[in-house]
This record gives sequence, C-alpha cells and structure tokens, in this order.
Amino acid sequence: MIIKKILPFLVFLSILSCETSKPKHAETTEEEIPECKIMIVLGDDRSGSSQGIQKLNKEDYKSIINVINENGSGYFSSTILGNPAPNSKEIFRLKVSALKQYKNILTSENPTLSERAKQKKHNDKTKAKNEKIKKKNASRLNTFLSKTVQNSILAYKPYKGNDITNIDLAFEHINKLLKEPKVDDYDKVMIVLFTDGVNEPKRSGRIKEIKNKLELPDNAELYLIGWKDTSVFDGVEINEFEGKEGFFSYLEDFECL
Repeated sequence: MIIKKILPFLVFLSILSCETSKPKHAETTEEEIPECKIMIVLGDDRSGSSQGIQKLNKEDYKSIINVINENGSGYFSSTILGNPAPNSKEIFRLKVSALKQYKNILTSENPTLSERAKQKKHNDKTKAKNEKIKKKNASRLNTFLSKTVQNSILAYKPYKGNDITNIDLAFEHINKLLKEPKVDDYDKVMIVLFTDGVNEPKRSGRIKEIKNKLELPDNAELYLIGWKDTSVFDGVEINEFEGKEGFFSYLEDFECL
C-alpha cells in the first residue's frame, strides 16, 4: 500500500529531474549558424581555344557561390581567362555577409519564466536580423548573376576579335588579390581554375610557357578543372578534375573543415 502511494511521487520527481537537467543552451539555440569564412577565386576560361571544357553557366556560378552561403560567409571573385576588353580585366566580386550567432543571455541554471521570456525576445531579434541578412545576400546574388555574370562573363567576346588566352595575366590578377589585407583571416581560400591551362598570349596562336607562378597563402587550396600540363604548379598540392561534372559532384558533399 505504501509502495502504491510513493510510486506516483517518484515518477513525478523523475519527470521534474529530466526537465531541470536539460542543458541551459537547449532553450537558447534557434538554429545552427555556420561560421566558416571562405574566399573563392574563380578563373573562368571563356576563350575559343578551351573547347575541350564545358563552359560555366549562370547556374554553375550560383552553385559555386552557394558553397560560401551554406558554410558561413566570405567573398566570391571571378576573373576571365582569355582576352577580355580593358573594362572586363578586373576581378568581379560578390560579398556574402555572415549571419548573427545566437547568444545565451541566461545567468541562472534554473531560469525563471521572466528570464526565459527575455531569452526568447533576444532570440527573436537575432532571427529577425538574420532574415534581413539572408534577403540582402539573396538580392546581391541575384543582381550579380543577372548583371555581372550574364553581361560581363557569359557574354564575353575577345577584345577586337583577338581570341587569345593569357594565363600569365590571369595569374597576375589572382596574385594581387591574394596579397590584399585580411586574406589570412579566411578559414579557407579556394582557387578554382576552369581552363585547359594552354597559354596563347599572342595572336599568332603560338603556345608559350607560363612564366608567372601562383603565390598561394597557407590557407589556400588549388582546384584545377581540365588543366593539361600541371608542371607549372610544381610543389603545390592540387585537387584535379577532368571536367566540370566531377568538380560539381565534389561540391555537393563539400564541408568546410
């Protein structure tokens, strides 16, 4: 009889114990916010001599940029490999802003209803800020794809009809970018080159040896898609793909470790 009376009380204590033993952060976390900071530098060969590689399209650009979006924040940049007009020789850039992290403002292991209400209000403000950042990132991306990518990259025509591929010039632009302040602050710098690597800097069509070397920081990784002779990268660790299908298959499972 005594056991029957005590048993419900013990069950109640067990439930109460489970409630109070929940980790404090469990009620403060709305969603997991990725924190990886990534820079992607894309060299896109638009020249006629690189017919052996499938050309990138707008959706491809979106997929590459989404690597930054899905893993945190950072910068995407692209330079044309070929013979762009003087106003298209610069590196095109897109910023992906970081979302705000949710913070635990509780000061007690057993917060009161009032304290929990303050935490929820704080979470709601953070969530609202993040929605604004997401919309701004999406707006920037759409503008970048519809204007910069479409008009300056996909619609590329060789300057004055001179269809050459100046790899040395592209390396010069990329090296300058990699020397800019705060590049070392990124968790990962991805140099992605969609080109066969054939250097034809003169109208004669003669293939020339690449003289410039990529000067990669310690946090950089090099990805080559379709590159023929990799000897120019002697001593550099390479992630190599035959074509864009292999590279985009790799991106599907990409994680910023």
